Amino acid sequence: MASKHEPLGVLDFGTQMPEISHMRRFNTLGMDASMKTFWQNQLASLQAPYAESNHTPGKCGLIEALAESDLADRSTVIILDRDLAKQCASYVSRNDFQNITIAWQWYLDMSYPNIIVNPAILRPMGQIGWALWYALEMETRYAYYLLKFSDRINFVETRLEEATTPRGATRLLAALGHKAEPILHPKQNATRLNIEVTEALTAEIRSLLNRMRFDPVALASDYIRSGKSLSAPAAQSALAA
Repeated sequence: MASKHEPLGVLDFGTQMPEISHMRRFNTLGMDASMKTFWQNQLASLQAPYAESNHTPGKCGLIEALAESDLADRSTVIILDRDLAKQCASYVSRNDFQNITIAWQWYLDMSYPNIIVNPAILRPMGQIGWALWYALEMETRYAYYLLKFSDRINFVETRLEEATTPRGATRLLAALGHKAEPILHPKQNATRLNIEVTEALTAEIRSLLNRMRFDPVALASDYIRSGKSLSAPAAQSALAA
C-alpha cells in the first residue's frame, strides 16, 4: 500500500501537498473555485489503497472535498487527539508561532476571518496565547467535521498517548479494520527540549486550560446552528449583512 507522511519534494507543494496559498486561501475565502480544482486534481491522482499521515490538508478543505467526492464512502479520516497542555508547550518551546510564515504553512493564523474560536482573550498572551488558540481551534474543527460530515465520511478518533502504545495501536488498527500485530518504531522526530522548563510551561498552560471551561462540541454546534461554514465565508458575510 502506498503510504506517505508529508510530501515535501520541491514539486509536491501545490500538487500533492497544500502550499501557503492554499492554507491562506481556504481560511480566508473558503472552498472557492481554485481550492476545488486543487482538491479535485489531488483526489483524482490517488490510487487505492492509499494512506497519508499529514495534518496540513485537514486545515484547507480536504474534508469538504472528500465529502463531495466518490471516495467518501471508501475513505477513513483519523482524528489524532493529544494532551493539549503538552501539545501547546511543545509549540511554544520550539517557537513555532514566532515566524508568521510557519503559521501560514503548517498551522493557522488567528487573524484569518474564517475561524470558529474567538482569539480575543488569547491574543495578548503572545506565543502561549497563539498556541492555545490554535489547539482549541483544531479541537473545535474536529467537532465541527464530526457533526457535519460523519454521515458521509468514516471518522476514527484516537489519542497520541494511547496510539503509541501496543494496546492503543492494536485498538487503532482494529478500528481501521485490521487485526495485524502493531509494529511500533522508535521516535524519529522527537523534539529535544529542556525538561524542567517544558514541565513548568506545561503546568502553566494546563492551569489556563482548566480555567477556560472549553467545550468544542458546544462551540461547533453553535457555529453550525448560526448558519456559518468553514467552506463558505462569503455566504457568512452576506448572512451577517
